Amino acid sequence: MAFDAVHDLTSLLSSDRRDFLIRNNGDQVKISSLIGKRVGLYFSAGWCPPCRLFTPKLSEFYKELLANKSKNNDFEIIFISSDRDALSFKAYFSKMPWLAIPFDDLETQKKLKILFQLSSIPYLVVIDGNGKVSSADGVNLVKEFGVDAYPFTIDRKKQLLAQKEEAKKNNQTITSVLASASRNYLVSNDGKQIPVSELEGKLIGLYFSLPGHEHCDAFTPKLSEVYNNLKKKKENFEIVFVSLEEEDEDFFNEAFKSMPWLALPFKDEKCQKLKLYFDVDDIPALVITGQDGRTLNPNAVDLIKQHGIDAYPFTPKKHDVVHGKVEASCCGCDGSKTREETKDEKVEVSCGSMEEAKDGKAEVSCGSMEETKDGKAEVSCGCDGSKNDDDEKMEETKDKMVEVSCGCDGSSKNDDDEKMEETCKDGKVEVSCCGCDESKNDGDQKMEETKEEIKEGCGCKG
Repeated sequence: MAFDAVHDLTSLLSSDRRDFLIRNNGDQVKISSLIGKRVGLYFSAGWCPPCRLFTPKLSEFYKELLANKSKNNDFEIIFISSDRDALSFKAYFSKMPWLAIPFDDLETQKKLKILFQLSSIPYLVVIDGNGKVSSADGVNLVKEFGVDAYPFTIDRKKQLLAQKEEAKKNNQTITSVLASASRNYLVSNDGKQIPVSELEGKLIGLYFSLPGHEHCDAFTPKLSEVYNNLKKKKENFEIVFVSLEEEDEDFFNEAFKSMPWLALPFKDEKCQKLKLYFDVDDIPALVITGQDGRTLNPNAVDLIKQHGIDAYPFTPKKHDVVHGKVEASCCGCDGSKTREETKDEKVEVSCGSMEEAKDGKAEVSCGSMEETKDGKAEVSCGCDGSKNDDDEKMEETKDKMVEVSCGCDGSSKNDDDEKMEETCKDGKVEVSCCGCDESKNDGDQKMEETKEEIKEGCGCKG
């Protein structure tokens, strides 16, 4: 597979009659001068509206990277064209500050499109200095993170996504959590729609549950009791049912009838998104958000099971009060928490050590504490890194047809984007758009450009 192999740039980019690349002023650059550099293979075309929108962004990225003296010798971009004639290629390439494979080298262009399983443009594949593909998601990374995406490694992508998630959660509000572009309300079990805005300024519990699940069905009555007692005390608290039931709406409605709180509508798009957003692995789960909308407790279920209404407002500070503070210090940690003595026990723990307390044992290593029913608290660091989806890979068709759709950004596809197919015939790249009656060969079509858009005869919109 191209994404796992080690690539030699000379054999990858050259041909029998050519050992160079070109600039838009006609200068030739030896391929051998790129050995050891990171190289971005940029598949694009001037007739493609998303490509025309992305190329200026990539140019800005490229120039900013060149201005950074610590990186300017490490990276180069090579344009692999899907333009339909030499004039179109020349006009589009004139706006690019990087290198290109000459337009008339159709065989090398075809080889690269098949090798990297091209199915949509714009597409940016980054090869590291050792010849391995470090990212096939260059377009999205540049769009989202700009020059910070460099050097396009898996570790860098993880770091950027973690930073993005952290920033997102720091700016989290109950409206951003619960509302969507098409819905700004919640539902009650009598069918009323309650504006999400009415929950602003309240302590909120997001109740992730699946009707019919043994543990969920056992916990819901306990939570209902706590909720009703808090309402009697006029506490500023609300619960929102986030149902993970996606098949049977009657089953959802039947379960919701027994719940005195609000809910997201059945099968709402937010349900699964919130499950991922809050890293909900086990159910039932009750995520607590504060009056400012930020997360206070990722799961208060065990706290409520053990202490009921006494655990309110279900915050980490309340958790410490009802459980007794456990002090933990760790080699490598910046500091340690203050030790507190309770009437019943005193627990003092350092990294990896264990001391017996009056009423139980505490085994603690660097991390947070969870208390089990038998009085033993086992704690592990939990630093297992963030999950990262592998870069998307595209499948090569059996007949070596290169199907290219215009506008796919690697993470989502737009139904309105035009699609085109590139097939290899007699060393030429043949391009047509779905919806066009005639195929368009290289060199036999010219694009008519207006001030607003490039018209193609197939209805492509900018």
